[in-house]
Amino acid sequence: MRSLLSRLLPETLVARVYLLYSATLLLFISLGLALFYQAQTQVSIQDAQDSSSMLIEVVAQVVADSAVIGDYDTINRTLDRAIARSQFDSATFIDLKGGVMRSVNPAKTQATPPTWLRERIASQLYDVNRNISAGGIDYGVLRLTFAVDSIAGSIWELVVTATGLAVAAFIGGLLLIWFPLRRWLSALDRIRMFEQPSAERADVETLIPADVPLEFRPAFELLSRNAGSLRDELRSREKALVALRELLSGLGHWQNEEAPVSEGDITELSATISRLVNEREATRLAMAQARDAAEAANRAKSQFLANMSHEIRTPMNGIIGMTELALGTELSAEQRDYLETVKSSAENLLGIINDILDFSKIEAGKLGIENIAYNLPELIRETIRPLGFKPMDKALQLTCSIDDKVPERVRGDPLRLRQVLLNLLGNAIKFTDQGEVELSVSGQSLPDKLCELHFAIRDTGIGIPPDKQAAIFDAFTQEDSSTSRRFGGTGLGLSICRQLVVLMGGRIWMESTPGEGSIFHFSLTLPVVYEPAAGLGLIAPDRQAETAFAHAEVLLVEDNRVNQKLATALLERQGYRVTLAENGVQAVDLVIAGKAPVDIILMDMQMPVMDGLEATRQIRQFEAGNGSKPLPIIAMTANAMQSDRESCMAAGMNDYLAKPIKADELYALIARLLGSSRRD
Repeated sequence: MRSLLSRLLPETLVARVYLLYSATLLLFISLGLALFYQAQTQVSIQDAQDSSSMLIEVVAQVVADSAVIGDYDTINRTLDRAIARSQFDSATFIDLKGGVMRSVNPAKTQATPPTWLRERIASQLYDVNRNISAGGIDYGVLRLTFAVDSIAGSIWELVVTATGLAVAAFIGGLLLIWFPLRRWLSALDRIRMFEQPSAERADVETLIPADVPLEFRPAFELLSRNAGSLRDELRSREKALVALRELLSGLGHWQNEEAPVSEGDITELSATISRLVNEREATRLAMAQARDAAEAANRAKSQFLANMSHEIRTPMNGIIGMTELALGTELSAEQRDYLETVKSSAENLLGIINDILDFSKIEAGKLGIENIAYNLPELIRETIRPLGFKPMDKALQLTCSIDDKVPERVRGDPLRLRQVLLNLLGNAIKFTDQGEVELSVSGQSLPDKLCELHFAIRDTGIGIPPDKQAAIFDAFTQEDSSTSRRFGGTGLGLSICRQLVVLMGGRIWMESTPGEGSIFHFSLTLPVVYEPAAGLGLIAPDRQAETAFAHAEVLLVEDNRVNQKLATALLERQGYRVTLAENGVQAVDLVIAGKAPVDIILMDMQMPVMDGLEATRQIRQFEAGNGSKPLPIIAMTANAMQSDRESCMAAGMNDYLAKPIKADELYALIARLLGSSRRD
C-alpha cells in the first residue's frame, strides 16, 4: 500500500503541495454543493407545503360559497386563478353527483430535472384534499395536485448554476495558487548553489531574496553557515594535517615535509590521532572513576555523619539527661555550679554537632524547606525570649523592634527562620561585651499578596576588619585564629545562615566597622496569608495536661542501659508506669500478646534483633488486622537526619524526638498524644 502511494505521488514538492491543495479545495467545494443541494431541497418542499396550506384555505371558502348557490362558473374561474403562477399542476372540484371541474396550470418548466430528483420530490409531496361544506351540508371535494416537474426543475436549475460557479471557483483557485506556489517553493532549488565554491557562488543575500517565505529563511541561513563552517573546517583540517606532518618530520618520522599531503600521510596521521584519542579516553575513564570514588566518598561521609550523630547523641543524651535529673535534687551551691557547667558544656557540644550536621545536609542538597503558615511576630518573640537571659553576665542590653508594616501571618519555614535568627543573635551576643544588641524587623508590601521582610541584627561588639568581610560567610571562617581561641566556635554558623537564607529565596549581607560593631542584614519575600497560622514547631509545656495523664502505662523500647535508666527516671518522676523492652521483638510480643497494659510507646530506631521501624510496622499491621485502636508511638532516637524523621513517619510512628531528650518536650508530647488518643 505504501509503495503504491509513493508511486502515485508526484516527485516534486511543488506538485505534491499543489495536489494536496487541489484535493482539499475539491473536497470542501463538494461538501458545500452537497449541503446546498440538501438545504435547497428541504426549503423548496417546505415552501410548497406551506403555500398549499394557505391556498387551499382561501380557495375552499370561495368554492364553498359558490357551490351553495350552484355557481359553477365562479368555481371554474376561481380554480384557474388559484393555480396560475403557482406550484400546483392542477386544481379539481368533484361534487357529490360525480361532476368534475378541473383547471390545469399552463406554465411549463424550462429545465428538465433528472428522474432521481423528480422521484425524490414526488415522494415527499402528496395531493392536498379538502371537503367543501356549508351549513353542515357537504357539496364535494377540492383537490390540489403539486407541479412536481416545476419544483424539481427549479431546484435542478439552482444546483446546476451553483455547480458551474463552484467549478469556476475551483479552476480559478488552482490557477491563483499555481504561480505563487511554484515561485515560493522553487526557492529550494537554490540550495544546490551552496555546493559551488565560494569564488563562484553568489553572495548570501542573493541566495535569500526578499520574496522567499520566512519559513525557508532559517534553512537557507543555516545551510549557509554550515557550508561555511564545513569549508573552514576542511581548511583547518588541511592545515592541521600539514602541521602534524611537519611535527612528525621534525621528530624524524617524516621524510619530506615539503611534499603535499598524500593518502599515506593521512593514514599515518590517523594512527597518531587514534593513539591520542585512546589516551584521552583513558584519561576520561580515570576521571569518571575518580568522580565515582568522590561520590562514594560523599555517600560514605553522609553515612559516617549519620552514624556519628547516633553514637555521639546516645552518650550525650545520658550526660544531659542525668545532669538535669541531678539538678532536680537537693545540691550544695558548689555541686549545682559544677553540674550546670557540665550541662552548659554538653549543650555547647550538641550545638557544634548540630552545626556540622546542618552543614553536611546543605552541602549534600538534602535540606528541605517547609512552606506553612505561621505567626511571624510570635516567632520573633519566642526566638528572642530565651536569649534575654544570656547577656546577664555582661553590661549588655538586648532589644527588639517590629515595624507596623510587618504582617502577622506569612507562609514559609518558621524552623529555619528561627535557626537563622538564633545564630545571628547568638553571634552578636558572643562578640559584644558591652553596649547593646538590637533586632529590628521591617516590611514592605508587594503585589500578589507578597511582603518583603528586612531583618537587621545590630551590635556594638568588636566588629570585622574590611579585608575579612568578603569571606565571613564562607565555611570554617572566623575573623582570625585569635577569635577562635577567645570566643570558640566552628566557623560554620554564618555559612549555614547564608545557605539557609538562599534556600528560602532571600539574600544576606553585612556592614561592620572594627571597634564599633556590626550589622547583619537579610531579606525574605514571603506570601501574606489570612488563615489561622500553623504552629511554630515549638513544644510549649502544658503542666496541667502533663499531670492529667499520670499513672499512664508507657512501653519503653530501648537497648542502651544508660538511656533505659534515664528515660525510666524521667517517666517515673512524672508519675508514669514504665514497662521495658530491650528490642523490637520484645515490644511486638508485649503488644500482640497483651502481656502488659500499654497506653503509649517510646520506640528507639536502632536496636539489635529488630529495629524500631520494623517493630512499628508489625504493630500497625497487627492493629489493622484486629481492628484495634492504634497506640501512640513516639520515635526517641539519636538519629537526627531529615531522612530519619521521614522514615519514622512512613513506618507509622506518630511523632519524633531527637536525642538528647529534653524532659519538658517529652512530657508535653506524651500528654498531647495521649489526649488525642483518648479523644478519638
